Amino acid sequence: MAYFTFTMATLVVGALVHTLVDKSPQRRTRPRVIELWLLWFVVGGGVWSIFGGLSHLGPNSSEVAASVGYHRSFFQWEVGWAGIAVGVLGVVCVRKRDSWLTAAVVALAIMFWGDAVGHVMQLIAHDNTATANVGAIPVDVLQPLVAVVLLVEYRRHQPAGGRAETGPRVAGS
Repeated sequence: MAYFTFTMATLVVGALVHTLVDKSPQRRTRPRVIELWLLWFVVGGGVWSIFGGLSHLGPNSSEVAASVGYHRSFFQWEVGWAGIAVGVLGVVCVRKRDSWLTAAVVALAIMFWGDAVGHVMQLIAHDNTATANVGAIPVDVLQPLVAVVLLVEYRRHQPAGGRAETGPRVAGS
């Protein structure tokens, strides 16, 4: 449970601190704050997704499986790589915003909400009260929900027919 609480806390605190120390000329405008928070939930969430995926693949994967109420199996290998794929998609958004943000949020929502349904089913149908099974539910619901809401707001502030900023501009580009 501490892992999931820490994950959400780093995303919220990171976005808050970034908002407060932002040096952008558009700092603290609604579009800029939305952009920063969206990036923290997509890019920062991507980093956490990579760590989560690696935990299913690494030397402690048996302990990870047990914490969710399972035995280690080949399916854990697949879940690990899915988490890494969604995580990499999110991390790339630090430089590629345009349609990458939408793709990352869609992938995040499908994976995490699907995970949430699975965890709830395990809780109800199999009385799986393992810490990582029950503890994952709030994050699996909230993280993509926040990302979807922020993405909708971010797109609302885009110029009509315009493209999103694709990261820092290099002189002469």
